[in-house]
Amino acid sequence: MTADEPAGRWSRWSGPLVLIVAAMSFGSVAVGTLLPSAAERDLAAFRPTEQRPDPSTTIPGVAVEPVAPHEHDVTGAQPVAEPCRPPTSGSHGPAVARCDGAAYPAPVPPAEAVHALEHGAVWVTYNPALLPPDVVQQLGARVADGNDLLMSPFPGLAAPLSVQSWGHRLVMDTPADPRFEQFVVALSGNTFVVPEPDAGCPPA
Repeated sequence: MTADEPAGRWSRWSGPLVLIVAAMSFGSVAVGTLLPSAAERDLAAFRPTEQRPDPSTTIPGVAVEPVAPHEHDVTGAQPVAEPCRPPTSGSHGPAVARCDGAAYPAPVPPAEAVHALEHGAVWVTYNPALLPPDVVQQLGARVADGNDLLMSPFPGLAAPLSVQSWGHRLVMDTPADPRFEQFVVALSGNTFVVPEPDAGCPPA
């Protein structure tokens, strides 16, 4: 045996060993990616199906409101907007708010937001005087990462946070409330509960 033979043996095995370790590591990552987390499994129960077209009705605090009479694409038409409550339906003009992950820094016209709701969007509104700026920033990043979502401040809102879809509303103190994600899963892009499910959202 020469002095460098052990090193030679290691060099002959190092390639296969590295490949085995890499394969094992990749396998663990792949399995972790394929297996849903407990939170993902819980949220799956709120995805709409033909059998359960509106799972939001099982979320505590969700108000299913009567849909207001609404004229569609009528120039100048405005939904009835109370000072502390964003509308969830109503008449609107042809303009529609961007709702494919749009986080607006300023209030949007209620008619444009309602038009987006009619297409299947969830409108996230917050009172900038009640929701801390760092939470607003995190919430904006969450909205920008989603589909059929738009977000805007709503000064005068009676609570820190309110989420709306067509004929639905949920008021909360924080987006960390698990009901926030449940509402989004149940109603964003839900084709069973909106008048124009095929219209889609203009891109952000």
